[in-house]
Amino acid sequence: MSSSLRVIVVCAALVTWLPAQAQFLGFGLQTNVELTKQDLDIIRHTVTEQVHGKPVGTTAKWSNPESQNSGKIALVRKFTRNGQQCETLDYRLITKRTPAGPEHYRLSSCLQPDGQWRLI
Repeated sequence: MSSSLRVIVVCAALVTWLPAQAQFLGFGLQTNVELTKQDLDIIRHTVTEQVHGKPVGTTAKWSNPESQNSGKIALVRKFTRNGQQCETLDYRLITKRTPAGPEHYRLSSCLQPDGQWRLI
């Protein structure tokens, strides 16, 4: 599996992660991103409260003093797909394992009828 695909799968887990539904993906993936459950909670909260539904160009920073991980999330595109409101977000993650610079991911998701955002 290519490095880019591994990163996308890891980010997919990051974006769609919910405390009651968190599961190990089971792909045996290796990436430089090491995020804690608390990091994921902070990211999810940041996206929900500060990015989703805002104008294109909106950015929000997050950080976790406990893990020393941080990042920036930017809303780069809004579009409609099959009648659903969709957005593309740019994630830049800085962790202890990324000393050379942030890891960069771009993912799109759509708002579902149940109010959840799902990756496309």
